[in-house]
Amino acid sequence: MKTSIKLCGFKNIDDIIFATSLDINYLGMIFVENLPRSIDIDTAIQATIICKEKNIKSVGVFLNQNTDTVDKILSKVDLDVLQLHGTEDITDYRIFKKDIIKTLHVSKDSVFMSKNLDFENTDFLLDASSENLQGGSGKCFDWNILNDVPVEKLFIAGGLKPDNILDLLSKYTPKCIDVSSGIENKIGHKDHNLMSDFVDKIRAY
Repeated sequence: MKTSIKLCGFKNIDDIIFATSLDINYLGMIFVENLPRSIDIDTAIQATIICKEKNIKSVGVFLNQNTDTVDKILSKVDLDVLQLHGTEDITDYRIFKKDIIKTLHVSKDSVFMSKNLDFENTDFLLDASSENLQGGSGKCFDWNILNDVPVEKLFIAGGLKPDNILDLLSKYTPKCIDVSSGIENKIGHKDHNLMSDFVDKIRAY
C-alpha cells in the first residue's frame, strides 16, 4: 500500500505552488478565523485551482463552525474535502456531498475505540490532543496506541517531521501522513527544503 501524504496549514501562495509541485495527495487550508495559519479566501481560491490542475485534493479545515458558515465558504472556494477538527456531528455536514475527514484527538488517558467508526463514508485522522483542539502543536502522541487500531485506514498527524517520519513508517503503514508544523520555519510559513525532505523520505521508503 502506498501511503498518501497531506501537507497542511497553508496560507501563502508561494508555499502552495511549491507544495503542489511535490508528490503529495492532499493540501490542507485552515478556514478558522484569527489563527496564525488561517488562509484568506482569495488565496484559497487560487490554491483549489492549482490543486485541481495537479490532481491533488484540496482540504478545508473547520473547527466547530456551523453549516451556514461552511456553506458560505464553499460558495466561493471549491474544496474537495472537509476536515472537521472539533466536536462536530459528521452527519450535519453530509449535505455538502464532500469527502469528510474527522479528527480524533488522542491523549495519554484516552481510549480510542475504532470498531464503531464508519470507515466506508469518512476518513479519520488521529492527532495529538491539545487544549484548544487547533492542531499544529508539533507534539506527538504515543504511537503505541496504533497497535490497537486499523492504522492502514487512518490519517496520522501530530508532531511529524523529516527527522521522525521514518521511525513511524518503520512500525506502521497509515493510509495517510499529515504534517503542518513539522515543515515550517515559523508558524504559517513553510520551509521548502523541509517539505521536499519530508515527501522524499516517505516516497523513498
